[in-house]
Amino acid sequence: MRNDERITRETLYELVWSEPMLRVAERYGVSSSFMARVCQCMGVPRPPRGHWAKLGHGKPSPQPPLPALGPGMRESWRRGERVDMGAPRSLPKPPARSRRLKAVVRDGPGPHPVLAGAKEVFGQGQEIDQGFLKPSKRRLADLVVTRPMLDEGIALLDELFRRFEQRGHPVSLSPGDRIYCRVGVDVRENPGKTPEHRYPSLWAPSKPTVVFIGTVAIGLTLFELTETKEARYIDGEYLPLEQAEQHRPRHGWPHWSWTTQHAFATGRFCLQAYSPYPLANWSEAWRERKPGDLRKRLDAIVRAVRAAAPLVAQLVEEGELAEQIRRREQEAQWQRHLEERERQRREQARQDARDELLQIITSWGEAQRIHSFFAAAMAQARQRNDDAHDVLLERLDSARSLIGEPDPLAALLGWKTPEER
Repeated sequence: MRNDERITRETLYELVWSEPMLRVAERYGVSSSFMARVCQCMGVPRPPRGHWAKLGHGKPSPQPPLPALGPGMRESWRRGERVDMGAPRSLPKPPARSRRLKAVVRDGPGPHPVLAGAKEVFGQGQEIDQGFLKPSKRRLADLVVTRPMLDEGIALLDELFRRFEQRGHPVSLSPGDRIYCRVGVDVRENPGKTPEHRYPSLWAPSKPTVVFIGTVAIGLTLFELTETKEARYIDGEYLPLEQAEQHRPRHGWPHWSWTTQHAFATGRFCLQAYSPYPLANWSEAWRERKPGDLRKRLDAIVRAVRAAAPLVAQLVEEGELAEQIRRREQEAQWQRHLEERERQRREQARQDARDELLQIITSWGEAQRIHSFFAAAMAQARQRNDDAHDVLLERLDSARSLIGEPDPLAALLGWKTPEER
């Protein structure tokens, strides 16, 4: 077996249980630690420490069976390919319905740990379009608000987090056990069919804020809504018409003044819950009809998020399965590509060997023709008895030294067969 051939899970399983890992690694030209990671990403069990010593002393050392191919496991590998360093991830699962979860106890009267220091950092942030805050730090709770609504937004998130944890569902910034992605927000009260393009862009955290329902993570974002109103541009800022009238000149607006549609923060919140898993698309939003309306619906929101956990877990499982199928098809396509390249390489080697051999045969015929010419000319020159005899022999020696002695057998020794190419 060549060390660049693709190796399957079954083949690797047989190898690592038939000889030490160091020899298996040498077979493929990699280190034993890298080979162990290959086994890990393919879900292939490895012999424990002391396995070969036990066998050498006649002691039993059990060999576990090869587990079935699961989500996240590679089906095959070849030298030169990178491998996932982590173990195959388990699928998220919601808690059993019959299980009563214990409340998460938080010490101290201060804000929730995810919100610790958020007020100070947000308060020092710059204000961008519509007055939204854009702090310099990104490791913060997922909150997108204007300065007047900062305190209310933090208090609302704190109450929401505590409601979740009273029911046994911890809230934190996303851990590093896997990839969690934040879903973007559209702060428009009535989002259109086309996405909102903003410059500068809204602030976004470096890690999603998630609540764990069992082991299912649900992302949470609280943001302030905007509404579009007719406005005038006065003294470097846009003002709604009702506010702009306070600045109306005594003799009325100039004939060149104009109005436009502009977005303004409303002081009303929207809470967005979403799936932070890249392969599972789910989200739900709760918008305030009037300021403070969302706080009255926190219990209903908690129940809705808990009820969505089984659906998110199912979507993750389906997404992992689809990704696994896609990866297998990609690997099969790559294998077909390699086989086609190998076939073309063999065909090219065969054609090159044939062309070179034909050249050798042609040179052989040329060598035979040259040899026949000199042999016949020498024989006829020796038969002459006139004054040209010596001149002809001298000229034939000069001609032979000029042409040389063609050696087609030497060219045949240097010729390479298709297999040697």
